[in-house]
Amino acid sequence: MPYSTILKQWVCQVSRVDPIREGTAAPKYIVQTPAEKYLLKQRRREFCPPDVIRFDHSVILFLRKNGFPVALPEKTSGGERFFRSGEDVYELFEFVEGLEDFTPGDKHQIANAASTLGRIHKTLQNFSPDGKKPWRREFHPSLLKSELESHVKRLPEIFADRDIIKRVYAELEALIKDFNTAKLTHSIVHGDYTNTNVKFKNGYVGGIFDFDWTSYQNTLYDISRGIVFFCFTRNSPVDGSDIRSLVQPCKVDLSGTKVFMDAYRKEFTFTRTDAENLPSAIKEVILGARIRAMRKMPDSDKPAMLDNALIQMLDSINADRNNLINAVS
Repeated sequence: MPYSTILKQWVCQVSRVDPIREGTAAPKYIVQTPAEKYLLKQRRREFCPPDVIRFDHSVILFLRKNGFPVALPEKTSGGERFFRSGEDVYELFEFVEGLEDFTPGDKHQIANAASTLGRIHKTLQNFSPDGKKPWRREFHPSLLKSELESHVKRLPEIFADRDIIKRVYAELEALIKDFNTAKLTHSIVHGDYTNTNVKFKNGYVGGIFDFDWTSYQNTLYDISRGIVFFCFTRNSPVDGSDIRSLVQPCKVDLSGTKVFMDAYRKEFTFTRTDAENLPSAIKEVILGARIRAMRKMPDSDKPAMLDNALIQMLDSINADRNNLINAVS
């Protein structure tokens, strides 16, 4: 279906439609009308069941009602906040102008991102959204193991470094065995709280986007991503449009991690049990990002996601385990 037909569900006149070269998942477009600018988003098909859409929109609307800078999905002429065409679903969001990317190492931005996350978890902990979304967390180690096994089984000739594969399997098995989230703090989480989905204005969080992965989970689900993407150091800034940039090697930064968690704890619960499990949650993020990245690469490039840099990142988390726990306790 042409986008002109889709956009008629919301607006009568469109000046231009431009694709956004940012992000690696759902197609997005900037829509300019004579009066306003919007973001048109095509939801990924796994996010299109009606109960899932209602859940996501309910969370967004509740956060906006409570003062958080989230973009609202616009209502169609029929009163829905989405348009379904066959198996595809489209949303039209407000377009927020004047926002800035995260500046790596900026402690004020790190603290504000963390305090905002803490307030989100506090606000949503006892909220009952519309719809249903009983999902397992995206990077659950058993899901990652199954996904990696499918790649290795299908392409045995190109996954040549068996030692690295064995090490990755061992790390996933350890997470399956030891990373028990039942006793951790829980809330509805954002699900992808990274510096590509959180933008700033004058040093403060000015926009929080992409709630496709929001669900009820342990809060380390968000905290670990926040620490990896706001606090850890990299050779190059993260480019949300480049999957290799998103999964580039990163190093533990204890000072930034402490700033993040000091700010978070002022807003919401963070227990000793949460702290003791943070290194496992961080390893889950690092492994998950690499394994999930394989979906978006040609077969010949998939083995590059299991390299010595990944092993070095895992080793650094193991080596800094006690220091990480102490920094956030």
